Amino acid sequence: MSLLKDAMPLMKETPPPPQVPFPWILPSLFAALNVVLLVIFSGYFFAFPCRWLAQNGEWAFPIITGPLFILTFFSLVSLNFSDPGILHQGSVEQDPMMVHVVWVNHRAFRLQWCQKCCFHRPPRTHHCPWCNICVEDFDHHCKWVNNCIGHRNFRFFMLLVLSLCLYSGAVLVTCIIFLLRTAHLPFSMNKASVYLHRPSGPYGEQGGGDRRGAGTDERRGLGGRS
Repeated sequence: MSLLKDAMPLMKETPPPPQVPFPWILPSLFAALNVVLLVIFSGYFFAFPCRWLAQNGEWAFPIITGPLFILTFFSLVSLNFSDPGILHQGSVEQDPMMVHVVWVNHRAFRLQWCQKCCFHRPPRTHHCPWCNICVEDFDHHCKWVNNCIGHRNFRFFMLLVLSLCLYSGAVLVTCIIFLLRTAHLPFSMNKASVYLHRPSGPYGEQGGGDRRGAGTDERRGLGGRS
C-alpha cells in the first residue's frame, strides 16, 4: 500500500492540446466574401455597360451574360454546401491492426487505417486536415469555397470552373466593346483623361473661366456699338 501511495502523486494526466476557438470562421467568411464579390461586380456590370449596350440595341450581350451569371452563381453556392463524399467515423472498438483487403480491377488493395476517423478507409480516400473528415475519391481542398472536392461534388466543381471561365470571357468582351462604342462620347475614358491632364491657366481654372467670360462680354459690347 505504501508503494501505491508513493506512486499516486507521480501520475498526472496529460493536459489536452490547446484548441483554437472557432477555427472555421475565417475560411467560411472568405468563401462568403467570394459570393458577395461575385454579386457586387456582376451588379455593376449589368447596371452600366450591359444596360447601355442593351438600350442601344445590343441585346446579345445581356442574353449571353445573364444565363452565364446564373449558372456561375448556382454552381458556386451549390459547391459551398455540397457533400464531397464524407465517410462517417468508425468506432474506437475497431482493431487498427486488422488487415482489410479489397479487390479493384483484379488488383488487391490494403485498406489504410485512419487514426482520426477510427476506421479502415477505402482506396482513393484521404483525410482532409482542414475539414477533419475522410472524403471518398478526395481530389483537393478548395479554399475558395471552403469545401473539399471529392466523389459527390466533383461535377459541381467542373461546372463552376467552366461557367466561371465563360462568364469572365463574356464580361471582358462586353466591357471592351462598351469602351469602343463609347469612345466618342463626352464622358468616355479618353475625354476624361484629356480633361484631367489639361493644363490650367495662370489664375486657375475658375479664373480662366472668368476671363473667357469677360472677353465674350467685351466682344458682344463692341458688336453692339458698331
